[in-house]
Amino acid sequence: MTVQRTAHEWSKDALYSKAQRYADIMLDKNHSDWEFGFWSALTLEMLVRASIANISPALLADGKDWNNVLYAVGVDPNQQKFNPKSSDISDLLKRAEGLFSSFTREMLNFSVAHINKRNSELHSGALPFDGVGSSSWLPMFYSVCKVLVEEIGESLETLVGEDIAEEAEQHIQALEDESAKSVKGTINAHKTIWEEKPEEEREKLSKQAELLSTRHLGHRVACPACGSTALVQGRSTGAPKTTVDEDGIIEKQTMLPSSFECVACGLKIAGYSKLVACGLGNTYVSTSHYDAVEYFDIDIESEVESMMWEDNNEPF
Repeated sequence: MTVQRTAHEWSKDALYSKAQRYADIMLDKNHSDWEFGFWSALTLEMLVRASIANISPALLADGKDWNNVLYAVGVDPNQQKFNPKSSDISDLLKRAEGLFSSFTREMLNFSVAHINKRNSELHSGALPFDGVGSSSWLPMFYSVCKVLVEEIGESLETLVGEDIAEEAEQHIQALEDESAKSVKGTINAHKTIWEEKPEEEREKLSKQAELLSTRHLGHRVACPACGSTALVQGRSTGAPKTTVDEDGIIEKQTMLPSSFECVACGLKIAGYSKLVACGLGNTYVSTSHYDAVEYFDIDIESEVESMMWEDNNEPF
């Protein structure tokens, strides 16, 4: 007799199937109903877990007990009264940001806030989803969902169906358009103020910006408002590439932009989508130089100084 095995409860397939189940319940509700928001939060959590499990279910395990890792990889722990425990969703969201380059800090912040509303709904007398218009969160929700389903080789169509997927794409496009409108207005306002300054003051501020915007602090770019040298900063995406030459060890890390600041005119832009909208969203490479002692953390006499410097403007 052949015993049919079911999918591991921490597997990508099991978790994605549950996300689909929750999405179906969500879509049965009206956008104005509190249940619509509530079930969307449950859907989001399952998608986060499914996307991480797609790499390895072991990444879901609560690391406080290594038996959880055993369970995650399909081994029954030899421990009495064992109850498997996965990591809290707050920890998993941080892992998702580190694992998926397309899962931006904006998406992380939204996901934390949205799932915290779920926690408040379940564990307090608060009514966090009541009276909340869907337009304030639904575009970002679908944007996050799209990123996560694509990370596991699925699509919005398999999550919510073809018709809703088309609607979701419209929400996502609207979100991108609003980001573009917002950032262009901010840039134009700073540009107007800059042009009203005396030429002598503009020259002084631009020279100061040139001195302060050093390579080891970020990626140097031209400010879209005043043209001065400014900095883009970001977070690492993907594994670093390491090479060795006669001068030591070189590590190159691709960076995904997350913020911009110009000290000359005061323009600041936060968020990857806004940076993309104004042409500052290109990835860049941060290059670090180490000597062998520092890179391998060799303990030698204290007078040996480390030799590391960073350059965020190296070409690919």
